[in-house]
Amino acid sequence: MQYRPYINWTKTDFHRHLKNLANEYGLGKSFKQLIDAALLDDRWDPLADYDGCTLVQDMYHPCLSCFIHDYLWNTGQGGKDADKVFLYLMLVEGLKPSKAKRRYIAVRLYWLVWAKWKNIYWRNLNPYTEEFKQILKIIK
Repeated sequence: MQYRPYINWTKTDFHRHLKNLANEYGLGKSFKQLIDAALLDDRWDPLADYDGCTLVQDMYHPCLSCFIHDYLWNTGQGGKDADKVFLYLMLVEGLKPSKAKRRYIAVRLYWLVWAKWKNIYWRNLNPYTEEFKQILKIIK
């Protein structure tokens, strides 16, 4: 059975919470548009597919960096660029740089050793959404 900590949440609950976090961190319109895209994307169900930060404790429930990262990976947009957004958001959230870097390295290794090949096998490799492309322009 899959761990589903947010099974009693609604997409409205997610929207309100994640947008409040984006406001608290001073993230601009592009990040808020990515949140909207993540909640409206038919390729995943955040209520069922998002399980919080894997193997670590979320700083907030749900955690913006982990939510966006899971969205990108689950919708076939995973990989190095998604991991860069993950690192960027962890630092914005106030995680110590050394801790954020360890988590970044862990997801990179997981991608290279397992997730990349699983996504290739299941043909879950998709073009980036316009919202994701905008974020990459901001953080590079």
